Amino acid sequence: MNRLETFKAVFDSAPDGVIIISHLGKILLVNQQTEQLFGYTKKELEGKDIELLIPKRYHHHHQSHKTEFILNPSNRKMGSKNELWACRKDGSEFAAEISLSPVNLSDKTIITAAIRDVTERKKVEEEIALKNKKLQIQYKELEQFAYIASHDLQEPLRTIVSFSELLESQCSDDHNEAAKTYIRFISDSSKRMQQLIKGLLDYSRVGKHRELSFVDCNSIVNEVISDLNSSILESKAQISVSELPSLNAYALEIRLLFQNLISNALKFRTNEKKPIIKISAKEEKTHWHFTVQDNGIGISENDQEKIFIIFKRLHNRNEYEGIGIGLSHCKKIIELHGGELWVESKLNEGSTFNFTIPNNKHL
Repeated sequence: MNRLETFKAVFDSAPDGVIIISHLGKILLVNQQTEQLFGYTKKELEGKDIELLIPKRYHHHHQSHKTEFILNPSNRKMGSKNELWACRKDGSEFAAEISLSPVNLSDKTIITAAIRDVTERKKVEEEIALKNKKLQIQYKELEQFAYIASHDLQEPLRTIVSFSELLESQCSDDHNEAAKTYIRFISDSSKRMQQLIKGLLDYSRVGKHRELSFVDCNSIVNEVISDLNSSILESKAQISVSELPSLNAYALEIRLLFQNLISNALKFRTNEKKPIIKISAKEEKTHWHFTVQDNGIGISENDQEKIFIIFKRLHNRNEYEGIGIGLSHCKKIIELHGGELWVESKLNEGSTFNFTIPNNKHL
């Protein structure tokens, strides 16, 4: 194979449309991909003005740009911020990325243009932009709800709680046990509603004021264990922590994550067993895989997805306190970091909560 045949084979095998243009803006040579992109044959293109492949509404601007480029030729990479369009033989248009490379010959300069159809990518980008816009709207709605919950809803609740307590104190010597019971129900329900509203507010705030920083998970877990010292001593729990990584993450959220998982491991246990909790992490190809393992009451297979739903409880409040929002927090935190959260568990045999956090340097 001689040099000309080699050049032709390489030229036609290029994945993008490639056009060689003269210093006058005439098409000198095109490859096979250009024919497929535009629907013209080589004979129909060679010798024609490059404006043939540009929508007519851009001809005037393109001619001035062409003149300027020929006078001051320089490499222009693909991915220009300018929105570019190309025109096929049938008149249809497509979004394009175009790179330009001037080639200086002994007596003249020619230009090599590489053209790529980015219609599908543009479509995906537009869909992502639309989804992001919808998410921004939803986030604003959530912020508005948080404001209403923190001000408009809590104020009447505080009034109900205050008057319920006042009524309860005034009825302390009354023999009407039914009235006392009703008042106690009102007071307890109002206080629970306050807890639920606070839980919603806390949930809405996760990630709101996030700041990426270098996080030492060993230090965070040690701090959480120290904070939970009373519960650990009371339950005689044994907690072992293997070497954990340091990573770029949102420190406040990571702390809340470990606090919720360790607290749950201490809470959901039987009186017959001393809690044994093991915390570990291992590095995999694209992420760190953390596990928080316990020997508690376990979770049935049918309930393992439900536990991450906000306010979803599997047990009576008399058995285990709380409002059922801790694991929802955990799920939101992991998703904020671009990871996954799941549980492996059997009833009466304990649970292992698994979560991943990407090990990339920048989130």
